[in-house]
Amino acid sequence: MAMTTEVKDELSRLVVKSVSARRAEVTSLLRFAGGLHIVGGRVVVEAEVDLGSIARRLRKDIFELYGYNAVVHVLSASGIRKNTRYVLRVANDGEALARQTGLLDVRGRPVRGLPAQVVGGSVADAEAAWRGAFWHTDR
Repeated sequence: MAMTTEVKDELSRLVVKSVSARRAEVTSLLRFAGGLHIVGGRVVVEAEVDLGSIARRLRKDIFELYGYNAVVHVLSASGIRKNTRYVLRVANDGEALARQTGLLDVRGRPVRGLPAQVVGGSVADAEAAWRGAFWHTDR
């Protein structure tokens, strides 16, 4: 296991109790590891990560913080893909999640950067945002 992978795995096991820090982590991870897609006229939120522990943490946090169910798809290593990847997808409530995490504005337009409550929050929020940004997959 590479050093970066070990660090990502260790950070994914860190217990964060602050709700605002957990929200900052989710928002940052969705911003850097994910994207918004329109499928069948609906907004779908997706994030691709390297480790199952990160995917499980993100799925758990999305459910506990926002109440939405996410599905994790495993993309096995094959062909040009050297490592297994995990794609987390929120389809049914994608637009609501995107609005609550600041990925969409009130008019439904994609937003650049991170929301003010993340970048202007506490030190714990900033740490969580950096953690989320670090976890994205190296595509």
